[in-house]
Amino acid sequence: MTKAINPARMNFRLEFGTQAATGKVNPNTGNPITDFVPQFSLYAGEWSLSFQQRLALNGDTSQQNAVYFVRHNLKIATGMQLRRNHQDVYQIDDVAYDDGLPPDGFDLITCHKVVIGRGE
Repeated sequence: MTKAINPARMNFRLEFGTQAATGKVNPNTGNPITDFVPQFSLYAGEWSLSFQQRLALNGDTSQQNAVYFVRHNLKIATGMQLRRNHQDVYQIDDVAYDDGLPPDGFDLITCHKVVIGRGE
C-alpha cells in the first residue's frame, strides 16, 4: 500500500516523544507542569485520505485526525506523541509498519490532535 510513496513528499520534520515533567511548578496550584519532551525527529509527509476513509477512521470528527508517513523506523510506537511545527501535538493511535526492505520501506502513523489544557 505504501510502495508508491515519493520521498520528495517528505517535506517537514516530526518530533517524537512523550509528556514529561519540565521541572517547572505552576505557581497557582503548586503542581508540576508537564509538556511535550522530544526524543528524536524524522522527516515525514502527510498521507492523504479519501472522504470514505476519514469517515471510517473517526466519524464526523475526522478533522482532528492525521496520517503521516516516515521511513521505516521501529522506535515509533503506539502511545507515543508527535509534534509538528513545534506547536501541534498528536497522540499516536496506530503505526502500520512496512514489511518491505528498509531502503524503500515506509510506515504509516495514524494519530489524533491532543487538546492541551493550560490549567495544570
